[in-house]
Amino acid sequence: MDDEDETWDTIKFFVEYVIIPPGRWVLEQFGVHPRDEHETASLFTGIAFWVLVVFLVFALVLGW
Repeated sequence: MDDEDETWDTIKFFVEYVIIPPGRWVLEQFGVHPRDEHETASLFTGIAFWVLVVFLVFALVLGW
């Protein structure tokens, strides 16, 4: 297995199991039903979720 395939597999795993599930959860909290949602919306919502989490942890560490 070459390094490029390994890198894409790692990115795919990270997106499918770390980014998209919180995005789906956030969309469910706002009333978006699973039949209405798109994977792209889950992806971008998941990215926004993790950006917010990182920002809040950063603010907590700095004592803002």
